[in-house]
Parts: sequence; structure tokens; C-alpha cells
Amino acid sequence: MSKQTEASNYIRNLLASRQLILIPRTMTLEDKEWIIFEHKDRELKIDPASGLWIRKKDSDWKCLATPCNVSGALQAVEFLIQD
Repeated sequence: MSKQTEASNYIRNLLASRQLILIPRTMTLEDKEWIIFEHKDRELKIDPASGLWIRKKDSDWKCLATPCNVSGALQAVEFLIQD
């Protein structure tokens, strides 16, 4: 299992523990696959090296952790589920 897949599974479990089931989509950028979670106007993506990136739609991406770590994952999930 790749580190990207592990990070995605970890994020999905954190979301589920907050009663939110989100199915990520994949996107290919420059021949590399990214995993993207979307909720309302917020996005969380996981790069091929399992780095975590967040943004509000139509704004710039901000890197939280490269590679994914517990602190970064928690911050990313909290960002994603904010109202």
C-alpha cells in the first residue's frame, strides 16, 4: 500500500469519527495522481508523496505536512469540516 493510500485511509477514518463520510476523487496532474476530498467550499488533497494540501475553492493551496503526519492530518480534517 502506498503512503498516499495510507494517508487517504487515515483521513477517511478521521472524517468518519466525526460522522462525515466523504468519498475522495482522484485527479491526474503532470502525470501524477492526487487524491482530493471536498466538503462545501473547502478542499484537501494528498500528493503522490503523501503531502497534505488545503484550500478554500478559488484560492491558493497551502501545504500542511509533507509527508502526512498525525498533526497535519488532524489540522487538514478540522479545516475541511469547518463551517
